[in-house]
Amino acid sequence: MKLRQIKGTGRRPQLLGCTGLLVVATAGPAFAQDQATDAPGAGSALSEIIVTGTRVRGSAPVGSAMIALGRQDIDLSTAASTDRLIKEIPQVFDLGVSENSRGQPGGAGNIVYGNSVNLRGIGPYATLVLIDGHRVISNSRSIDPSVLPTLGLERVEVVADGASAIYGSDAVAGVVNLIPRRSLDGLEVFARYGASDASGFDEYQAGAAFGKIWERGQFMLAYEHAYRSNLSGDDRSFFTADQRAFGGNDYRMTRCNPGTLRVGTTSYAIPAGGLTAANAASLQPGTSNLCEVAPGQDLFPEQEYDSVSLTLTQSISDSVELFADGFFSRREFVRNPAAVAVTLAVPASNAFFVAPPGFVGSSYQIDYSFADDLPLDTQSGFARSWQLTPGVRVRLPRDWQLEALFGYGRNHDDSASWRGIDNPALAAALASGDPATAFDPYGLGRTSAATLAAISDQIYLAPTLNRFTGYELRVNGAVLELPGGAVRLAAGYEGQEQTVGLGLGRGNPGSAIRYRDFARQVDSAYIELLVPLFGAGNARPGLQRLDLTAAVRYDDYSDVGDTSNPKFGITWSPTDGLSFRGSYGTSFRAPLISQIYGNSNSLFVQNYQDPAGGAPLVGVANSGVNLNLGPEEATTWTLGVDWSPLPDLDLSLTWFDIEYKDQVEAYLSDLAILLREGEFEGTGIIKRGTEARDWVLYLLSQGVQLARGTFPGNDPNNVTLAVDGRNNNLGRSLMQGVDFQALWRLHTAGAGTFAFSLSGTWLNKYEVSVTPTGTLVDRLDTIFQPNEFKARAGVTWSREPWRVRLRANYVGGYTNNAITPNQQVSSYMPLDLGVTWQPVGAGSPLLSGLALDAEIRDLFDEGPPYVNIAPSGNGSGGYDAAAASPIGRSFMISVRKSF
Repeated sequence: MKLRQIKGTGRRPQLLGCTGLLVVATAGPAFAQDQATDAPGAGSALSEIIVTGTRVRGSAPVGSAMIALGRQDIDLSTAASTDRLIKEIPQVFDLGVSENSRGQPGGAGNIVYGNSVNLRGIGPYATLVLIDGHRVISNSRSIDPSVLPTLGLERVEVVADGASAIYGSDAVAGVVNLIPRRSLDGLEVFARYGASDASGFDEYQAGAAFGKIWERGQFMLAYEHAYRSNLSGDDRSFFTADQRAFGGNDYRMTRCNPGTLRVGTTSYAIPAGGLTAANAASLQPGTSNLCEVAPGQDLFPEQEYDSVSLTLTQSISDSVELFADGFFSRREFVRNPAAVAVTLAVPASNAFFVAPPGFVGSSYQIDYSFADDLPLDTQSGFARSWQLTPGVRVRLPRDWQLEALFGYGRNHDDSASWRGIDNPALAAALASGDPATAFDPYGLGRTSAATLAAISDQIYLAPTLNRFTGYELRVNGAVLELPGGAVRLAAGYEGQEQTVGLGLGRGNPGSAIRYRDFARQVDSAYIELLVPLFGAGNARPGLQRLDLTAAVRYDDYSDVGDTSNPKFGITWSPTDGLSFRGSYGTSFRAPLISQIYGNSNSLFVQNYQDPAGGAPLVGVANSGVNLNLGPEEATTWTLGVDWSPLPDLDLSLTWFDIEYKDQVEAYLSDLAILLREGEFEGTGIIKRGTEARDWVLYLLSQGVQLARGTFPGNDPNNVTLAVDGRNNNLGRSLMQGVDFQALWRLHTAGAGTFAFSLSGTWLNKYEVSVTPTGTLVDRLDTIFQPNEFKARAGVTWSREPWRVRLRANYVGGYTNNAITPNQQVSSYMPLDLGVTWQPVGAGSPLLSGLALDAEIRDLFDEGPPYVNIAPSGNGSGGYDAAAASPIGRSFMISVRKSF
């Protein structure tokens, strides 16, 4: 690979559910039960399926396994969005870009609280998400699968193997392909409601899909509305700073109301009734007030979705077929952060100034919280995107096919907050000698409403505007005939044009939004060859089938150079029902435009977890441009076996190895970074003392502004801790593990059908270095990292009209190395119980096509295991948001009707 780094400047960078889970490998078993009752898709032989993981028409990916969620899985899942449906697959980790947490790598830029797919947990941008095999518009960072409504999905196909030789950038850990629905013939309506057993959370979902199939074509249109309430940390007892009752630490802080007055190194707790000259003599040196770190903060935001998808197919002759797919999605969010808490510099000129006993000086500091003075600086915004992709298929002579498609899409995201602290206005109010304009920091609430409004009028707006144009030309057909079958070739050209507008508006109301506009052009060519050495025509004992595949792809980026990536695969079936497979390939991920240039050049005052276990430490992080950002590269190996020893028993095992280097990492939102400070030695990421102060002063001199928070004492000269939060090519990681799947269907004469399933992933190695040449550190089974063992098991009993299912979702225990001594966190295994009533063949129009479903999630109200970490503004606190749900037991009911 020879992708080059950017130099210079410029603005234009040239199941396992027990139902329907399918694991596919060439000559391998099909992990599937009866699919949904949709009619066969319309169209001609031109519509022959191309399976995810290969471009060769009519072939499964050679050497790689594929996991598929069919229409029946989607119907039986109680997931409120496509993203949550995908996260039920054990190979998918909720790390990085997630509405639940922004503290892991990749999460800092997720200012609209979207979700992405993170296969293996190796990186939130290392999984490529496609729709019907083609690329789609992103939000300049990632693709939220929930842009497609669940009613508009035919199936979801997942290939957890490097695939840059097939699809290009991002397919490092694998590919997720969302296949839109083309087989619906009729009308389907659906509604679901769910709520937690405890207070504070509910969700609902409703939608309709209409499809029509005729002799030469089809049309489908689906709409879905979903709502998911916020969950406040105040509604969950484990989300607390004082965790001594759980056996943990006391993380309470001194920035309270009433606050803590500090004269030099001496602290005084301000009395509960407030401080005046009359009770100043009661101040006790060496005392402090302690309070919650994150009062009022949401564990996840309130979200509301509207999504539409459509498909269209029309054969205009026996050799020409037109097709199209498209979507529109709008998601809105509202999130309550913690109340603002700062250290104030209070001069003697303040109208309410009180001198402690023996005080000599002109000012002192007060650790203070605005929780009782100001409304929360609520974050709100939206993510809106759409794309239309029409195309044409043409049958050519000698079983060849030509396909051309053109896609155009747009995205508009915005994140806003309206009540930030105006630091100059606050400093003026603290210095004011007029009680009408002065700020009262002594807990008596004497600040005027006008002054409070003046010090909390700062806005922060961060819109992004993106446009995507994609065009593809593909050819596919047989090259020659061998005794084992036809040698088939797939080749094509892909072009992409991306434009990104990164906006920023901050300051007083009415401040202008400034946009920085960038563009990227990508030209790609690929070729893939499938060679069946042995097949039906020349099978022999020990060689029922032997397929080889080779693929190579060339990508040329206008801003980060070019790269070539190969992939080779083999599948060998010595006998029917048994196959062995293997693959090798290289993959890459080009840095995102938004990673190169950053959402904004800004400073953020944040509370960092103290490695000593004390109150949070105040530090300053910066975001911004890094023109030296380069690509990520990976090498992947897989070996697997698929075995069906009995007609109703399917087993699959896959070993994988990933070497990933030059990973782009940003630590803007990692508030636990000080726990690993030694790993960053020599990188300049963490700065302390005068180095931190000088760094912040330099950034301010270059026009970088403070976007959130207040400097200690409202003075940047008081900064003693700084973190470079820009994106850097720092990461290097090695991962090895095994995926496993099993499905057994037991049919009885009179007691119905039982289906037993097990799916999971076991990692035996995950080593990481935060520098390209640094020592690899074992991160497996540690907090905020991939778990060693994840699994999903279930049993389903079916007998018309009933279906009962019990599912266990298991996340293994791990080590919380964020504290000393380390804590061993318990495993997490909530059970879900569901019942479906679906009369089949009912003569009544009311009952025909009706399905009623009820489910209890976390049946025994296990709740998340306790984790000894402080509440964080970016997720977690008393629990690990990346490993467990804070919701607890919840109840879901749904109704579905087909006409």
